[in-house]
Amino acid sequence: MSPSPRQMIRRLSDRLVGTAFERAVARATADPRDGFLFFWNRGLGDVTLALVPLFARIRQRVPGARITVVTRPELAEPFRLTDADDVRVIAGLPRETTIDATTLKTACGLDAERFAAAFLDPDPTRWLHGARHEFPPSLRWDPTWDALAAGVAPEAPGRTLIGAHVSSETAGYYGYVKDWPVDRWRELMRRLAPADGARWVLFGHRPEPAFDLPHVTDLRGRTRFLEMMSIVKNRCRALVGPDSGILNTVYFLGEPFPIDVVSLWSDPRHGILQQGGPSPNPLLRHVPIVGRDEDVRNIGVDAVEGALRRALQR
Repeated sequence: MSPSPRQMIRRLSDRLVGTAFERAVARATADPRDGFLFFWNRGLGDVTLALVPLFARIRQRVPGARITVVTRPELAEPFRLTDADDVRVIAGLPRETTIDATTLKTACGLDAERFAAAFLDPDPTRWLHGARHEFPPSLRWDPTWDALAAGVAPEAPGRTLIGAHVSSETAGYYGYVKDWPVDRWRELMRRLAPADGARWVLFGHRPEPAFDLPHVTDLRGRTRFLEMMSIVKNRCRALVGPDSGILNTVYFLGEPFPIDVVSLWSDPRHGILQQGGPSPNPLLRHVPIVGRDEDVRNIGVDAVEGALRRALQR
């Protein structure tokens, strides 16, 4: 997709004088204050793809910087995988709600003026244009989190657990179809069944639509984020899902563990395909499948089944 005239003007301005982020960080290098404040109330996926690279830029330019994030409660645990120094939450904050300095101080007691730079309405898409490769994302993993899987998904010797994120749950924020049709998911799960040693586990926020198959364990809405990630890391042999925050997090987890990831796409100019580059996990193998005419609904069950069977055979 070609950039609009407005985007072209912005990009020219950014090349000539630097982005607002670059200018703020440059000023901070001479500021006795060492704090950087981010307010983030948008998607999970950009925590990995956008904020982690911005944090890395700050730490490169300002040694000893202290990064504080203010966000909604559901993103508190995902931010623990980043190197943010302090994560504050505002209870009851609806997604996409903006904030100003006065409300911020009232809600969580933080004064934006006490930071070297405060980004209350960050624009990482603009700030990282043409530079995503400079700081490839890598998320941290605390080994103590491995034990979280045991309380939700005990080990099942002799069974191959396949994780599925059957809905991106953010499709309404995009102008195209992101989710693979439900009937295809059901058919895929019927084909890879206990006869193949397979068992499915579903991840997500809401247990809708229902998948009432005997070899499917539905954990949607029943796990915290770190519990879900622990299950993927310690129990799943493969993960299937659309472009989403879960996919981004698994792909960029900087911890070696064997997993095959099959991702399903409409627009390949987003997410981890836009980022490019390998996973920091050397044992992760990724098979992206893009729908014909850039429509995920044109991906057949045969293609996904084949990718999974090849992965499991390895």
